[in-house]
Amino acid sequence: MNGFPAPRRLRLALLDDHDVVRRGTAFHLGNDGRFKIVASHSDSQAFVRALQQCQADVAIIDISLAPGDISGAGLVQHLRQALPRVTLLGFAGENSVAIINHLLDAGISGFVGKSEPLAELSDAVVRVAQGLCRIPPSCKLLTSCDALSRNEREVIRLVLDGLTVSEIALQRHRSVKTVSTQKVAALRKLGLRNDAEIFAMRQQLEAL
Repeated sequence: MNGFPAPRRLRLALLDDHDVVRRGTAFHLGNDGRFKIVASHSDSQAFVRALQQCQADVAIIDISLAPGDISGAGLVQHLRQALPRVTLLGFAGENSVAIINHLLDAGISGFVGKSEPLAELSDAVVRVAQGLCRIPPSCKLLTSCDALSRNEREVIRLVLDGLTVSEIALQRHRSVKTVSTQKVAALRKLGLRNDAEIFAMRQQLEAL
């Protein structure tokens, strides 16, 4: 058996609206002696009903379900309330820093990207079952604002206030090029990519 050992056979539940992905994941994990698949569903309602009837240690959940279902942090919060004793491990294609931080704040215990090797998923299951956090090796958690210069922190604060780069430049009596450079530097240090991710991380950024 490869990977980290599990103290006992872990009961796993799968939630993914892509049938091929869900069945492939179940096949891979079900052939690992550390695990037992106890539920596998494509929608959140059936998933919750199943886990209210049977016990699971770790739920591996697709963060982006089909239209009409719950997705993202809303899905995590819903499952946390409905299944408070089940550890949640996210499994999705999108793995930006902002998204992962947002999901961790919502109550997820770890995250595996669908482009990662399946062995990483197996080891992530054991890791979160032991109470540890797991994120992709290429992804860093949101850094402290101490890493930002005073000017970079101010630019991010004004972006959160809804100002554009041009408006920030006018307010701070700086050139648009200077403000743009400061914003790009702040985004790079924080591991964020664009304004949407800045706003997605508003609560965390304002607390730093």
